[in-house]
Amino acid sequence: MRRIAILDLGTNTFNLLIAEKGEYGKPVFIYSKELPVELGKGGIHKKEITIEATERAIVALHKHRQKMAEFNIDEYYAFATSAVRGAENGKDFTRRMLIETGIEIKVLSGDEEAAWIYEGVKYASVLGKETALIMDIGGGSTEYIIANEKELFWKGSYPLGVSRLYEIFYPADPLMPKKAEVEAYIINMLQDMFTAASTFKPLELIGSSGSFESFAEMIIHRTSSDKKALNGYEYSLNEFKKMHDELMVSTVEERLLMSGLIQMRAPMFAYSAILTNIALEKLSIKKMKLSRYAMKEGIAGDLLSRGRDK
Repeated sequence: MRRIAILDLGTNTFNLLIAEKGEYGKPVFIYSKELPVELGKGGIHKKEITIEATERAIVALHKHRQKMAEFNIDEYYAFATSAVRGAENGKDFTRRMLIETGIEIKVLSGDEEAAWIYEGVKYASVLGKETALIMDIGGGSTEYIIANEKELFWKGSYPLGVSRLYEIFYPADPLMPKKAEVEAYIINMLQDMFTAASTFKPLELIGSSGSFESFAEMIIHRTSSDKKALNGYEYSLNEFKKMHDELMVSTVEERLLMSGLIQMRAPMFAYSAILTNIALEKLSIKKMKLSRYAMKEGIAGDLLSRGRDK
């Protein structure tokens, strides 16, 4: 049975997904692991990957290679996103990774990243006939896709990742004193997304993995719910709003103590909340759901089901 590994090399984390073809040709995801790398730390606003970040990347890729060997994969596919595509030394970085780890990396454009996120969300079976706005909040960029289960109507990638915002507005802890400034910056950047939304009129927001998994876990803890943060989990928007307001006035130390929020997301997590809240409020969206699948699941599913080359 063909078994592949997808390496999603993001701005904050390097993610490994191992998958094989299951019954009826659908992908089965058998292993997933994310390692904190902070590739954008100290350099993303200067369009560079620092020496320290490069060293952390090498360590993470060696760990992922070891796990890939344990699973006896047949093929691997490695993809880098915003931090690498936006860095002036991005080519030097991918060359160094190949020399140091033997892993060849393809750098995706923002449009390619958004298209693969849509494929991943489709595999999560959370899209229906209604038009939805899909959001994927990354470290270097945030992708917005307007689509339904049958068709992708519009997509866009913006340099609005949480690592990038964190470095632009640092130090803002808590975020509240700079909230209006951050909101204005984001809203100004998203004008063409708002225009597309006025045309296609999405009725729900689907949050793709990452920050949205943490939103779900936090709400579950806050409400003592026995629900699980599975694909299709539906958020209480009242609880999200309460959490958003709390995040605006919280410090990093306070966020580190919040149940359901993993530690590596705590420093930048208020930016995830503000990005999401802007989409909900500006588009008057009244329903929000979770997709635990994103780009890497989309790529894996496509490669396994259609046999496409990297």
